[in-house]
Amino acid sequence: MTDDSEGARSTVLERTEYVENGVVQLRFADMDDSVMDLNAAEAAEVLQVMVEFTGQLARAGALGDGPPPEVRVRPPREGSSIRDFVIQWSAENPEVTTGAIQSAGAAVAGGLAYRFKMLRGARVKSFDPLPNGNMKVEWQDGEAQEVPAAAWSDFQKLNRRTKRTLQKILAPLGDDADIVQVRSGEASESSKEISEAPSVAEAGATEYRSASAAPDDEVVSVSEFEEEAQLQSIDFRPGEKWRVRTRDGARNATMEDEEFLRELDRGMALHKGDIFRVTIREVRTTKNERTTRDWSLIKVVRTRRGDDDVHDDPETEDPSSGREDGQS
Repeated sequence: MTDDSEGARSTVLERTEYVENGVVQLRFADMDDSVMDLNAAEAAEVLQVMVEFTGQLARAGALGDGPPPEVRVRPPREGSSIRDFVIQWSAENPEVTTGAIQSAGAAVAGGLAYRFKMLRGARVKSFDPLPNGNMKVEWQDGEAQEVPAAAWSDFQKLNRRTKRTLQKILAPLGDDADIVQVRSGEASESSKEISEAPSVAEAGATEYRSASAAPDDEVVSVSEFEEEAQLQSIDFRPGEKWRVRTRDGARNATMEDEEFLRELDRGMALHKGDIFRVTIREVRTTKNERTTRDWSLIKVVRTRRGDDDVHDDPETEDPSSGREDGQS
C-alpha cells in the first residue's frame, strides 16, 4: 500500500505479518478507497486476534510442525498508517521450515481466504491430495485453493470459536470500513509493493454479518436403529415423554407408534418385566457447540412378557393414567 505521506487515498489500518519469507497484509478500505479513521478499540483487537488466528493455524498444522510463532509488531513509519507484524517462526524452527511446502505467510493468507469463503456459505465441490503434500480444494463456484493437508480437518470446521475470531478480525467492517483485502508477498517486498498485487481474499458486510450472527441450531445427524428396551414409565399426556431403558442407559423418548398406542387402548396390559424390541429415531442437534440427542419411538413390539403388572411398580404409571375415553 502507498504511504499516507505520499498522498495515497487508502486505509488507516494495514497489517503485515512476516513468516519465514512470507508476508500477510490486511487492508481495510472504504468503497471509494478514501482515507478513513477506525475505532481504536476495534483496530487494536484486530491486531491482537490475528496473533491468535496465526497460532490456531500453527496448532492445526498449517505451518508445519513446531510451536505457534511469536508475533512482533514493527514501529510504524511517520505519517504512515501501515502496521507490520514480524512472525518469528522459521528462526525458531529451522529444521521444520527448511523444506517448507509454502511460506507461512501464504498459509495464513490462505487460511483467511478459506474462512471467508465459508462465511459466504460457499461449499466444497471436491478435494484431492497433491504431490506437494497439500490438498487441492475446488469450490462450487469454480474457484480452487490449496490447503495444507495437516490442517485439512481443522479447515472444515466453522465452530463458535472460529466465528468469534473472525468476527473480531472483521470488526471494522461493522461501522468504519466497507471491505478488507488480504494479500501475501515476500518479506523483501515493501508494504507498498504488496498492496499493489492482486488480493488473495476479500471480505465485506456479508462475511461480517455471518461471523457476528448467533450460532444456529444444526442437525448433525438423523438415524434409526433397533434396541431391546424396557418401558420404565409411560405418560399419555400430550407432549410428555416415556422413560426408556436400553443396554446403554435410560433416556426420555417421544412415543410415535400409533399402532402400539391403539393396542394399549384396546386393553393390552403392560408388566414390569416386559421386554420390547423398539425402533428408535435419534436426532443429534448441536447448539452453541453442545450436542443433544432426542429420541422418538417409532416402532414398539413386545418380545417377552414380564410377571408383574406395570401398575404394581411405584415408578411407573397405569397405562390409562391421564387418558380420556377413546384417546389413542
